[in-house]
Amino acid sequence: MDSQNLTPSHPQKLYSAEAVRQLDRLVISQQQVPSIALMKRAGRAAFDYLCSRWPEISGIQVFCGGGNNGGDGYVIAGLAAQRQIPVTVFVGVPADKLKGEALEAYGFAEREGAKFVSGLAELPPVDKHTVLVDALLGTGFSGELRAPVDAAIAHLNRSSAPVLAVDLPSGLNADSGFAIDAVRADATVTFIGRKAGLFLGRGPALAGEVVFEDLGAAPEIYAQVPALLVRHSGDSLERLPARAADSYKNQFGHVMIVGGDHGFGGAALMAAESAARCGAGLISLATRPEHVVASLTRRPEVMAHPVVSGQELEPLLEAPNVIAVGPGLGQSPWSEQLLARAGRAHGALVLDADALNILAGGRVLAGIKRDDWVLTPHVGEAARLLGVASAEVAADPVAAAKAIQEKFSGVVVLKGAGTVIAHVEGVDVINTGNPGMASGGMGDLLTGVIAALIGQGMTLPAAARLGVWLHGEAGNRAAAEGQRGLLATDLLLHIRALVD
Repeated sequence: MDSQNLTPSHPQKLYSAEAVRQLDRLVISQQQVPSIALMKRAGRAAFDYLCSRWPEISGIQVFCGGGNNGGDGYVIAGLAAQRQIPVTVFVGVPADKLKGEALEAYGFAEREGAKFVSGLAELPPVDKHTVLVDALLGTGFSGELRAPVDAAIAHLNRSSAPVLAVDLPSGLNADSGFAIDAVRADATVTFIGRKAGLFLGRGPALAGEVVFEDLGAAPEIYAQVPALLVRHSGDSLERLPARAADSYKNQFGHVMIVGGDHGFGGAALMAAESAARCGAGLISLATRPEHVVASLTRRPEVMAHPVVSGQELEPLLEAPNVIAVGPGLGQSPWSEQLLARAGRAHGALVLDADALNILAGGRVLAGIKRDDWVLTPHVGEAARLLGVASAEVAADPVAAAKAIQEKFSGVVVLKGAGTVIAHVEGVDVINTGNPGMASGGMGDLLTGVIAALIGQGMTLPAAARLGVWLHGEAGNRAAAEGQRGLLATDLLLHIRALVD
């Protein structure tokens, strides 16, 4: 039984590699489960999943390293041999170098008749019903890959056969999801605690379907070890309440979008329209004068105001209770004036795109920390906010999001395949969306959605979580007819359907 996720409405706790090792030790010491018994349970769980996922299996090739991850692989090989499934084991570490439970598991596979090879050229050819098992590296991996593991990973990735990763794909950082060269798995069976790296960075692209097995760990074990972050799905998120029969527009917030410099009017309008489709009662748009006619033509419900300076924006900031700055804002003197005025207005703020780049420059809103704003950077913008290289943010998105939150306060939404949301109460991750959403305007929609949810009374962390999920799920629905050519505006009606 999955004791960390008793019902679909419960968020999932994600752990660091060290925290999972603590969970292991507690299961061994408090539940008095020998470590070899845990290894056998892990191998059995992975083997059972393999057989259910690929029932027409004709052969298995298991790639084993020298640690406990390799030991899990040897258990799988032994169980396959027991079942009379042809199994070949690539031995990444010679048997005389194995120790403890890994050596014991090797002996089990040997006794059951598994075939062992030490060279990749010795592996038999695969067919469409062969399954490859990655048990090369475990949660302790860091640094650079070394022979023969690097060659084995390249071999796995070249193969046409499906790949099952044991605990996590080899080469993937268990904490951050960082990877340079790593196994691309079709599925991953992970044990005891969900590793955060499976849901961050490169993790979602490399892990495939993630299946969790608690191996009999008791619920009280998890209460003793803090999680690194919390993963939410649609069922575990706070939602907007139903509207009363006598509702009126002023109850549902007035959102103002500030942006749309020369040539970028569409970004600001898309943010305004997404806020409208997400249920905001009133929508204002402050933009360059030349964009007003197009805005009214496209969406007459939006109150479009021409502004040529920060001074003209000033009186418009009194009415909204949420101001979103950044879509199409640019980085001109006009842009800086508008951000400077909006950044000191009353009410909640959502900053995106060039508002973040201007903020990072230090000339506007320098040194300001606000509890009532949401910053929504992608990796490059996050790097500029922190003054580091983008690679550093990609290597540890949780640390980056927390660092931005500590620097600027409020809520930080670091966008990615696993979007990290950092706030004063902790760190969350939302996994949704698809590669088709890698197109212009998607971030502008998210800005409008989050602003609309805040305007309707949600707390900033709750609005960020729900906004990211709505945005990604709308993208999934819109991509049902194909991912390539997906446009941001294709999501709008899906957002409307999902938010209610």
